[in-house]
Amino acid sequence: MKYSFLVFIVVLSFSLKAQQETFTLTELDSITTKNSKRDKASGIREKDSLNFEIVESVPVYKGCENEIRNKNKKECMNEKVADFFKKNFDTTLPKDSKVPSGKIRIFVTFIVNEEGKVVEGIANGPDTHFENEAIRVLNLLPKLTPGYYKGEPIRFPFSLPLVAVVENENLDLINTTYPVYRGCSKDLSYQETKSCTTEKIMDYIRVSFDYELAERVFPTEISTKFLVEFTINDKGKTEQINVKAHHKAIAIDVINLIKRMPKFKVPGSKDGKPTSTKFSVLMTIRLLS
Repeated sequence: MKYSFLVFIVVLSFSLKAQQETFTLTELDSITTKNSKRDKASGIREKDSLNFEIVESVPVYKGCENEIRNKNKKECMNEKVADFFKKNFDTTLPKDSKVPSGKIRIFVTFIVNEEGKVVEGIANGPDTHFENEAIRVLNLLPKLTPGYYKGEPIRFPFSLPLVAVVENENLDLINTTYPVYRGCSKDLSYQETKSCTTEKIMDYIRVSFDYELAERVFPTEISTKFLVEFTINDKGKTEQINVKAHHKAIAIDVINLIKRMPKFKVPGSKDGKPTSTKFSVLMTIRLLS
């Protein structure tokens, strides 16, 4: 199951390539007494709700000690917490998750207590899995230098808004079928059909590939690789063909053989209606010599 995340949107951004996940960060704002209704709902007492402007020193995250102004310390903490969530937030959901693909929101509150520990974390989100994962990561945060007010360490509340764009493949595959290539059965499951069709397409490319051309282009190589991308339209025909190869002649040859590919037995479908399906495969061809 794949998920792509946009977490803490506004101030900072960075990306993860492993699962196509992108994290961004808003400010970690202290909860003031103006938010008394939300404070009560989250268990935060009004006397704890001191903002960044009036405290002597805000909580300091490790690595932010050299910042002088509270504003700079807050910005530094934003970066550190964002990086921490980026490294530790597990985006894998249970297979039976009912969270639909799209944008979700999780609102997290917590307190940095007099000892600098993150405590009393509360999360409100679309399901308990996301809430529990947010709390799990919060509990892993390292000990901070506590905030100070009038020379005394204080409990300092924070709010953490998270926004995520989720792709739930299992839920998306309901009432969805994959294009059926010649030689594959129509009665297979989605994944079985995808595996069969992919293998048949790869076989077609291997058989149709111009090996003599490749040997002329790469006389000293024993193999060549190329990425094939195209769309199987709702009529079962290939279109929007793109090939990335180490030589233009190879790319042109593969594009032409994809154009000649036989029409698919059955196109892909969604909710009983034919639909276009994107396909890609990285091919490694061993040369005859």
